[in-house]
Amino acid sequence: MSDYNVTVDDTPLQFGLSGVEEVKQNIRTIIKTIMGTCPMHRSFGIDPIIIDMPTPAAAALLEVASLSAIEQFEPRAEVTNMVIHIQENKLVPVVYFSLREEE
Repeated sequence: MSDYNVTVDDTPLQFGLSGVEEVKQNIRTIIKTIMGTCPMHRSFGIDPIIIDMPTPAAAALLEVASLSAIEQFEPRAEVTNMVIHIQENKLVPVVYFSLREEE
């Protein structure tokens, strides 16, 4: 089973991806989307309450919310670890995962 990682950053959206690159992009999109902003799918994304929290609390809530959202919206990924870096008072998650199809 291979382990992959994706940094949730400002990488532009690409069309036509497949395999692990598609899963990485989907994880990035899930975490960067504020819940309630996706038309026709208002539960998609991360709860915006995290935005106004102090950084340490926001990091903890972001991790829990991200794990739950990835499990719900990207079933091909099995998260093995998640690290949230704080850079210039900005949370930058790195998600480590394996693909379920490879098990």
